[in-house]
Amino acid sequence: MVSEGVEFSEPVMKRIFAFILALACALPLMTQAQQSRPSYIAIEANSGKLLYSSNAEERRPVASLAQVATAMVTLDWVSRTRVPLDTQITVPQEAYGFRAGNPMDLQPGDSLTLRDALYSILLGSDNVSALTVASFVGRDLVSRRGSGMPIPTFVNEMNNLARSLKMEKTRFVAPHGQDFGSSVNESCALDMALLGAYSMQNAAFCYIVTQASRRIAVNSATRGIQMYDITNSNKMMTVVGVDGIKAGSSRAAGPCLMVSATRNAVSRRNPRTGVQGIYAQRMLIVILGTSERYNIAQRMVKEGWSVWESWMANGMDIKDPKEFVQLPSKAAKK
Repeated sequence: MVSEGVEFSEPVMKRIFAFILALACALPLMTQAQQSRPSYIAIEANSGKLLYSSNAEERRPVASLAQVATAMVTLDWVSRTRVPLDTQITVPQEAYGFRAGNPMDLQPGDSLTLRDALYSILLGSDNVSALTVASFVGRDLVSRRGSGMPIPTFVNEMNNLARSLKMEKTRFVAPHGQDFGSSVNESCALDMALLGAYSMQNAAFCYIVTQASRRIAVNSATRGIQMYDITNSNKMMTVVGVDGIKAGSSRAAGPCLMVSATRNAVSRRNPRTGVQGIYAQRMLIVILGTSERYNIAQRMVKEGWSVWESWMANGMDIKDPKEFVQLPSKAAKK
């Protein structure tokens, strides 16, 4: 789906080589394979124009970036069922014993609103809230279908969403980001960019991931109502133009990052149709498995727009269809 040999003009190539050199210097002391095979992608999300790509189709663990799919399955379900986001949902027994990724110390029997659970998932990588949402939505899906178990049924919907978005290297095994031995959520940088592009079309999702923090009320049977402040863990949110999406990390995946950055809309010709129009500008970046994710992402935001501008200035010619990624649309929603 993505070509590693996209042709650019000489000035653009010089910038790319300078960026790759800086990227190589920035890589941390990880495994030899990770050092020699960085995995990242940057695309302009409204055209599908490929800006940077390295091993973007290599399957890797993605930690809590999988929770983006958890949130989108939930928001798509809310859109279909009209269930209010203020509905109280209860932490299931499956959450017993979760310690990592439990910022509010949620215990089975505690409750919070569906909206607040989504905030804690997307801002705080909350594994227990992810399980809680999956159990709640999954029970509704099971009741409508007449069979199945709630959380596995929900995970199946995550994989159905991945298939509908042509995420060919993706396999979700859980709604959260915690690793369980060899059972981990796996995807690739390209697939996660497709998921990110789809997610940023959803107004509720976009609003949540732009927030710096969220105060959440948890109703506990043993402690009463407790208030928690969940802070957005995506440190790229301080960069001008960045409006999401999510950071994640696990032992299997290492540090990972999805970033959306926007600029003012421009008037340009659609290279596929030839029609002149006003187009938004959005860059999507996915970086997998490096502790230098933020430094790399900042460079990509800066250098990526330079590549994009050079392509537009040179007539937006399509020399090779592989210079473009086939992006999902709202039609992918089921």
